[in-house]
Amino acid sequence: MSDPLDGYPPAALFAMRDAIFNMTLMETFGDGIFSAIFWFTLYMLVFRKRDKGVRVGMSAFVIIIPLYMLAMIHLGIHWWLARLVFVVDADTPKDSLLAFITQPQWCNALSVVTFSLMSLIADIVTVWRCWVIWNRNWKVAIIPLSLVLVGVAFCIMSAIFQIDPASGLATSQFNKFANFSAVYFCLSLGSTVISTILIIYRIVGVARDTGFHLESTYRKALEIIVESAALYSIALVIFVPLLVRKDFSDAYPQAVLICITGIAPTLISARVSLGVSRDYSSINRTTTMDSNILVVAQTATAATGTSKTLNNDSSNELRSYDSKQKEEQSSYEVC
Repeated sequence: MSDPLDGYPPAALFAMRDAIFNMTLMETFGDGIFSAIFWFTLYMLVFRKRDKGVRVGMSAFVIIIPLYMLAMIHLGIHWWLARLVFVVDADTPKDSLLAFITQPQWCNALSVVTFSLMSLIADIVTVWRCWVIWNRNWKVAIIPLSLVLVGVAFCIMSAIFQIDPASGLATSQFNKFANFSAVYFCLSLGSTVISTILIIYRIVGVARDTGFHLESTYRKALEIIVESAALYSIALVIFVPLLVRKDFSDAYPQAVLICITGIAPTLISARVSLGVSRDYSSINRTTTMDSNILVVAQTATAATGTSKTLNNDSSNELRSYDSKQKEEQSSYEVC
C-alpha cells in the first residue's frame, strides 16, 4: 500500500500538523466564549423570568441546549484526535499525519455529523427570524427556506458517504463526501446571506419609514449584527471558498465557524425569549398611532391657543366698555 503522504515536502507536512494543532486551540478558545454566553443566557432564561413570575417557554431551550451539546461533542472529538496525533502516534511528523489521516471511522463521522447538525440548526433559526421580522410573510422566506431544504438532502448524502466503512480521508469515498459537503455549505451560505440581507433591509427600512430610532448608533449596529446573524454570514463567506479548495487552508476558518454557528442562534433565541428583541410589525403600528395622537394633540393645542386669544380679546373689549361707561357716569355727575 502506497503512503498517502509521499510526494509532500517537509514544509507542507509541517503546515498540516501546525493547522491541526492550532485549529484545536482556536476552537477551544471560541467554545470558551460560547460557554460563557450559553450559561449566562440559561441563567437569564431560568432565574430572571422566574423572579418576574413569567412562564419560561421551551422554544429557546430546544435550540440552545442541543447547539451547546453538539459544540462540546465536536470539541471533545478534536481534543481526542489531537492527543492521538501529537502524543500517541508522535514518533515522527509523518506518523502524526498518518494517524490523523487513518483516524477511526467513528471519530471522523461523528465530527462531521455534529458540525452539520449545528449548521442546520443555525440556518433554520436564521430563516425563522427572517420570516418573523417580515411579518411571517412566506413570500420573503421561501427562497432561503428552499435552499435550506435542498441543503438538508446534500447533508444527508454526505453523511452517508462518511459513515460508510469503506470511507477514509485518503479514499475515493471521502472525495464524494467532500463534494456533497461543499455543495451543502454553499447552499447554507446562500440561505444565510439572503436571510441576513433581508433582515438588515427590514430593520433599516422600518426605522426609516416610521421614524423609529434606536438610542445610539452603537446599539443600532449591535442590534443589526445580532438580529441578522451577520457574524455567521461573514464566517461562512470566508469558510466556503477555502473549503472548495480541499486543502488545509480551511482549518482556521472552520474552527471559528463552529463557534459562531453556536453563538449566533443562541443570541437570537435569547433576545426573543427575554423580550429584548423588537417586534417590527408592532413598531410600525405603534409609530403610526403615536403620529396620529401627536397630530391630534397639536390640533387641540392650536385650537386651545385660538380660543384663549378670542377670550382675551373679548375680555379686553369688556374692560374698555366698562371704563367708557364709568367715564360717562362721572361726567354726568360733574354736570
